[in-house]
Amino acid sequence: MTTGAEPKADLAEKELQRRLQVARDAHAYQAYLRVRRHVIAQLALGHSRRSSGHVPSDYWSGELSRFDYMLDASPLVIAQLRHHTHNLTGLLPQHYRVSLDTKRQQFAEKLEALRDLDQADLWLPEAPLLGGFGFEIDGELVNIDTLKFYEVLIALHSGAVLAEFRDSTERRLVWEIGAGWGGFAYQLKTLCPNVTYVITDFPELFLFSATYLLAAFPEARVRFYGEVPAGETFDNWQEFDFVFLPDTFHAESKPEQVDLMLNMVSFQEMTTQQVHAYVRHAYELECPYLYSLNRDRSHHNRELSNVRSIIGEYYWPHEVKMLPVSYPKMLDAGADLPKSGYKHVVGWRRVRL
Repeated sequence: MTTGAEPKADLAEKELQRRLQVARDAHAYQAYLRVRRHVIAQLALGHSRRSSGHVPSDYWSGELSRFDYMLDASPLVIAQLRHHTHNLTGLLPQHYRVSLDTKRQQFAEKLEALRDLDQADLWLPEAPLLGGFGFEIDGELVNIDTLKFYEVLIALHSGAVLAEFRDSTERRLVWEIGAGWGGFAYQLKTLCPNVTYVITDFPELFLFSATYLLAAFPEARVRFYGEVPAGETFDNWQEFDFVFLPDTFHAESKPEQVDLMLNMVSFQEMTTQQVHAYVRHAYELECPYLYSLNRDRSHHNRELSNVRSIIGEYYWPHEVKMLPVSYPKMLDAGADLPKSGYKHVVGWRRVRL
């Protein structure tokens, strides 16, 4: 004897399969499949992390183990990829419920304070792409990430860096160390389309950043490390929009031109040896600018000395003052203690050491 529940279950299963097929056919999932192939290949190439000095710090060793499920992500996961970037940012969509009106007002006030510092029309909201979320303010999505990226863009403009990338007709190369889910790369590439954007990161994180950026820029020309012989990675670099380079192979990669190297909130999680290697590499490549948004050292990281001191060995560090609170805090939190907050540092390359 059949019950009424069985036909309903069949209908539900058919609807699920339909949704899955739509998600499989979507550009974002096809981009993910492409990225995953390269991530698996890069992980195989980089099996010697420890012997090459690129073993993740204790902090990142724990974090990377949480991303295994992304190697076999459902199409429905990719369709809501931004909801899964909480593994990197700690931000969840429920933090931005419509009912949290007081909190929404705090975000609106901070956004307005940043607008007062912006002299170059640099604001870009969160894109609704792949489950983008945030408080809706004047019809735009605003969250901690978008406010952070806005601060960074303002700091780069105030530090006399960004205008060169917005106004130049000459192709520029920007190199981000540790791009997370790719949000800042999306913003800078939108504001400065005549840029080749290079990302060095753990290959596992390209499952987030490369998937997001390929979905956001479906016509983008992309190169993954390993597609061509290592020595040819940066051949014809001007023809590419994005280059994805595993951390293990950063030091041996030497493009003919690097115009800006930057890092946000991950130098503070590395070892002294790793930060020193990245900064020295930028210097040796004659990169004129190095930008950092970091604490001098995360309180839980005992493997790092001081981010600004390391930068200062090779670059003249200039702190750009922004708001009295660090990017994760709202204005009513009170001013940061001088030694505890995140610092916007624009480094200008030293002529000689």
